[in-house]
Amino acid sequence: MDFLSGINTIKGVGPARAALLAKLGIRTIEDALFFFPRDYLDMTPLNFSQGNEERAGTFPCIIVDSAVDKKSKSGICITIVPVFDGKNRGHAIFFNQPYIKTNFRRGDRIIFTGRVRKNYGEYEIINPEWQRFDELSNEFDRICPVYSLTKGLSQKVLRQIMKEILKNCNAPEILPDEIIEKFNLIPRNVALKNIHFPKSFDMLEKSRERFVFEEILLFQLAMAQTRRELIGDERINRYVDIDIKPILSTLPFSLTPGQKKVIDEIISDLKSGQNMNRLIQGDVGSGKTVVACIALYLAAKNGLQGAFMVPTEILAEQHFMTLERILAPHGIKVDILKGKMTGNIRTTILNNIKTGRTGVVVGTHAIIESDVDFFKLGMVVTDEQHRFGVKQRRELIKKGHHPDIIVMSATPIPRTLALVLYSDLDISIIDTVPSGRQKVDTYVVGNDMRKRVYDFMVGEIEKNHQAYVVCPAVEENEMNVSNVEDLYMRLKKEYPDLKIQVLHGKMKNEEKDRIIKDFLSKKIQVLISTTVIEVGVDVPDATLMIVENAERFGMAQLHQLRGRVGRSNLKSYCILISDSKEEAARSRLNYMMKCHDGFEISLKDLELRGPGEFFGLRQHGFFELKLANHIKDLKLLENIKMLAVDIIERDKLSLKEYKPLAQSLNEKIFKRI
Repeated sequence: MDFLSGINTIKGVGPARAALLAKLGIRTIEDALFFFPRDYLDMTPLNFSQGNEERAGTFPCIIVDSAVDKKSKSGICITIVPVFDGKNRGHAIFFNQPYIKTNFRRGDRIIFTGRVRKNYGEYEIINPEWQRFDELSNEFDRICPVYSLTKGLSQKVLRQIMKEILKNCNAPEILPDEIIEKFNLIPRNVALKNIHFPKSFDMLEKSRERFVFEEILLFQLAMAQTRRELIGDERINRYVDIDIKPILSTLPFSLTPGQKKVIDEIISDLKSGQNMNRLIQGDVGSGKTVVACIALYLAAKNGLQGAFMVPTEILAEQHFMTLERILAPHGIKVDILKGKMTGNIRTTILNNIKTGRTGVVVGTHAIIESDVDFFKLGMVVTDEQHRFGVKQRRELIKKGHHPDIIVMSATPIPRTLALVLYSDLDISIIDTVPSGRQKVDTYVVGNDMRKRVYDFMVGEIEKNHQAYVVCPAVEENEMNVSNVEDLYMRLKKEYPDLKIQVLHGKMKNEEKDRIIKDFLSKKIQVLISTTVIEVGVDVPDATLMIVENAERFGMAQLHQLRGRVGRSNLKSYCILISDSKEEAARSRLNYMMKCHDGFEISLKDLELRGPGEFFGLRQHGFFELKLANHIKDLKLLENIKMLAVDIIERDKLSLKEYKPLAQSLNEKIFKRI
């Protein structure tokens, strides 16, 4: 089977189904194979009293009466199927699926899979999957994969597609035998089959370990290779003028001790014999941009140009205004370069950059386009670096004259983990925040308080403030969690006078930029969004962050969301809505109420959840580490880092047995932008 074949070559996948799969990023056979389950169901039979709301279980039942429909106050159609599990009576509950009742007759023996709750003393299994006893085959999966879905695609269909692919799959091995033996890993092909349909929980764990290892090794090889390329040469750009007193004297505020410490580290780098390659970490609002601005000032004063690359045009515009305000008084011309620019404006800016008239250019990916030529690029800054691939950073660096590099991140990561994750960089931490910044009051409330929460939101809007509402999903979903589309319709109905809009990652970039601009200009009062607003623009009048199903988010992620408000002197609030009874989830949410330090929160998150919060989608712009949240011990990270450094330093990727690994590194990382 050709891994690069289109998914439409698989039996049962026509044009309509292929379009749905494409929404999940599945376009080829390889995409499908590496679309790993987000969870697994233990299909060991239970009765309702053994079930709970936090985790789905499997319940063999008999239908004891006819299904009935009823309408909720909000207009949702609820189908109720009376069932008996051999010990307890209960109901299977389906939402907005009136047609489903025709599938069930009294006396039918059904296996339901889902979450169970008690409602007024009666057991209810909510939106369950189901199979008839007589449909079960000898190949019935005792451990069943649960995939992320999109509207119109069911677990049953996706599982069938995966089984069809795996029937004829023979995944090539990419690791040499010596690594497989040394780290006691199972073969890639065996791991691939058992990551989707595990023969046992032991095989599932071994499969996870195999792909965790593979993902981190590729990540660390990229880091090691990049570091060797970037700082291997002796410094060419000599800094003579390193006096920062002139720029400090014109700042409208004093630097914090944390900012001063990091600036000292930057100056030390610029005086050293090697190029700077430094990560600046800092909590939300710690003043990283000002520190980068001072570094760019030093580059300009030493006859070099600076480039500041950010992930969105809105951020580029905000940084442009900040840099121009600080640098222009010192005779440094700042320009902005955006993808939409055309005609004379773009031509003039490109000419300014090429001739050296521009001292600092701020922009998006437009900066690395082929027609952008620098006069003497000596300082490169990338903001929210997890959104840029290694290839993007390299493309920008190649345009330069042996440039020094600063990458910035507002995601606080414990230093022990950061040293491994960002092994190609030296690390600076801004550990203080500017005085006068107010703490964001944080509250955890249940669903019974939702009406009061949204009435409070209306009160904030009446003060001419703005609000964010964050949901874990875009559309109606099998997990029955809050989603952007339904909440938008509900709030529009309940508060028709409010100017409400939605924002999510499935929108085109142009549409997202337009909506954020409208929010900035107050054409929008309430923005209902997924976590695409987690890191982003500065909206000074946003004073309220509401997070629905807050238990679905990690603490570090909730802290980033909370950081979207409280960015001025206005009193701000973060309200986390959750009815979760799970002890660990309640503990995480309660900790958010009392702790506001991003580094402390990240340490607690690491303690409670493992390193996954820092590996997962945060790295999507570089290389999505899909399984690394299952690492229990940082020692494995350190061992893989040492292995990667050894492979690069001894040039093992050129050896015959390492060729598949070298090819995978090139295809999965260095070819990506």
